[in-house]
Amino acid sequence: MAFIFIFMEGRNKKIAFLFGHIVFILLVIFLAWSYVESKTGQLEKDAPKTQEVRESGYQLVSPLLECNVNGESALKKYVPFESKLKDQIKEEIIDKNSDIHLAVYFRNLNNGPWFGINEGDDFAPASLLKVPLMIAYLKMSEQDPGVLTKTITYDASQGDTVSQDIPPKEPLVSGELYTVEDLINRMIIYSDNQAMQLLVKNISADQFNKTYVDLGVVVPDAQSPTNFMSVKDYASFFRVLYNVAYLNKDTSEKAMEILAKSDYKDGLVAGVDSGVTIAHKFGERDLDENGVAEKQLHDCGVVYYTKYPYLLCVMTKGNDFQKLSSVIAQTSGIVFDEIKKDFPQ
Repeated sequence: MAFIFIFMEGRNKKIAFLFGHIVFILLVIFLAWSYVESKTGQLEKDAPKTQEVRESGYQLVSPLLECNVNGESALKKYVPFESKLKDQIKEEIIDKNSDIHLAVYFRNLNNGPWFGINEGDDFAPASLLKVPLMIAYLKMSEQDPGVLTKTITYDASQGDTVSQDIPPKEPLVSGELYTVEDLINRMIIYSDNQAMQLLVKNISADQFNKTYVDLGVVVPDAQSPTNFMSVKDYASFFRVLYNVAYLNKDTSEKAMEILAKSDYKDGLVAGVDSGVTIAHKFGERDLDENGVAEKQLHDCGVVYYTKYPYLLCVMTKGNDFQKLSSVIAQTSGIVFDEIKKDFPQ
């Protein structure tokens, strides 16, 4: 009998010892799980919680029907790869091109997070202002469709020639009649300055400026300094077109269709895969103020990457248009390559 009790007591100690170890291991696992959950919850809490409801059925616009933002953190500029992109652009472009001033604005068009580099610095928007001029005319056409079919004669002898470092491939012919719609197409697709001048002459200042006022953007002033618009402010024109926040749905789609036909391929387009649609507008300006020569080149638009449409605007200042063009293309490529990694097709 004494032997049996000793045997049972030994087994009970072993069982108790094993049970204690199992409880300890389970406790460690539970504490580790709780820690991971708490960190994950904090990351989710800090990340933007934006829920957008959009209307389908359009190719180049995405009508925003409803947008709910939960938490103040969602109002902060945030994208998962923001730091990586900023570091890469700084190391590969900014640090290697000290003679160039670069500004970048990026926005995820699925739910709104954005980031910028020098996004508040002012530039001369130059030909980029052709986009709000187009918007002004299209807004007028919503009330009076006859606006677009009105004809205007181009007369080269009137001294409206405006120099362009990147001239249009199909310039206007003196003495020819053009419809307003044709002039809008030429102004955007070929960035034709003569077409722009004719359109400016045939719209009142109040009608043109109303577009800026309605969208909350500073109105251009002939007496103001040359540099007056930031890359972030300018990007708002593309946002309102994509979100159908100013023009109606069909007119917004029409505007983006025209922008998608732009024949300029050396900026944003050069940085993405062939076949990717980009609705964009470039602008160039050759300045000489107080004896100091400066060139500016910009490109801004919506990149329709299948799973991740995004808005990218790049503005540059320097002394070599070819180098500025290369910097814009390189910036576009850095952004596009990173997005492809995170959202492979």
